[in-house]
Amino acid sequence: MAHLKAAAALAGLGLLLAAAPALAQAQAPATGPLGVAGKWTLDLSRSRFNEALTGTAPISGELDITKDDGKAIAWTLVEEDDEGVAAIQFADATLDGAPTRAVVNFNFVTLSVERTGQSSVAVMTHGQTGRRQSMRVGVTAPDTILVEQDIDGKPGPPDQSLVFVRKK
Repeated sequence: MAHLKAAAALAGLGLLLAAAPALAQAQAPATGPLGVAGKWTLDLSRSRFNEALTGTAPISGELDITKDDGKAIAWTLVEEDDEGVAAIQFADATLDGAPTRAVVNFNFVTLSVERTGQSSVAVMTHGQTGRRQSMRVGVTAPDTILVEQDIDGKPGPPDQSLVFVRKK
């Protein structure tokens, strides 16, 4: 009986060892570009804004991703309202690197960008007074980026969801 248990344990170990390369491949970290370089337009009809937290929804927006090399990502976001520039953001951050400085609405902030998948990242602000923002950003279709923003820091669904489509 002990021999059967030992044989079963060895057989189980053999199956686990045989599966280990496949498991390692399945959990390998994402590498390479995210596939998001280029110009993107805010799709107002598919986006959801929380005006109580951020003010009046923009009338247009453009996202220009100028660096996407698998090691870092750089972007400029400009949103416009009836009076002109409603929001502006400039960042150049290393993926999975140390926090870096960025500009949001003419203020310096510290943020970090963590890769969460082959075509997705999480962006977090750090040590800021006032609002603390996190964003989940990912490609949801070949020409669509979804940005889910948590602005108030409270658990639950995203405070805003912005949809960007690739400019042709």
